[in-house]
Amino acid sequence: MLPITLKIVAFTVPKDGQTAEQNEDAVAIGADTDRVGIADGASEGWQSGAWANAVAMSFVESPPDPDSFPEWLHETRKHAPKPATSGSWYAEAKQETGAFSTLLGIAFEASKSGVGAKWRAVAVGDSCVFQVRANRLLAKFPIERAADFSNRPALIGTADRSAIPAPEWFAGRTEAGDTFYLLTDALAEWFLRVAETGGEPWSEWNRLSTATEFAAWIQLLRTTRTLKNDDTTSVRIEIQPAS
Repeated sequence: MLPITLKIVAFTVPKDGQTAEQNEDAVAIGADTDRVGIADGASEGWQSGAWANAVAMSFVESPPDPDSFPEWLHETRKHAPKPATSGSWYAEAKQETGAFSTLLGIAFEASKSGVGAKWRAVAVGDSCVFQVRANRLLAKFPIERAADFSNRPALIGTADRSAIPAPEWFAGRTEAGDTFYLLTDALAEWFLRVAETGGEPWSEWNRLSTATEFAAWIQLLRTTRTLKNDDTTSVRIEIQPAS
């Protein structure tokens, strides 16, 4: 049993001009709420939104470790979107290439000493997690600088012939009062850019309590050209004392 309680709030909005069904970001929260996964499907792939959902769900159902990641990926690929017959050569070519997605997964567990709690994370690509304590940015993973984002992040592909990506791993400790932010790339880049100029980007989340408020805030950032027009997902995890 965790010595802490997790309060989790998740929001996601699609690119401007697209519907919720076209959103290729995905969020999965474990039934016992001690694991959360986010994934960002690559637009150039086929059914990448469905694949992102499969990747995020696979993490919360059975999180991998460094030794089991290849086996985990093999099992996850069994849930990839199935090819469909199409009269379009373009669609068939995209199906042949497959779907692609990032992954950011975080899991919380009790410390072996019985005091406090630990967290560990795995990442493939540029979806990020940030840990804030006492109004200070304590941890950032896997990208630490806004300048390090690119248009070619590492991705998890559906096809067995695709190379097995090299995931990155992180572990830390947490305590009541901490807040974690899991963000897909556009919002993660914005978060770091604001933090690097001395701002406190996490303060923006303190006034957002509904999906409507989040969508309006994202639209404002896009309109002022401070946030890229991309599918945008945020998961806020507040660490509270055990109830």
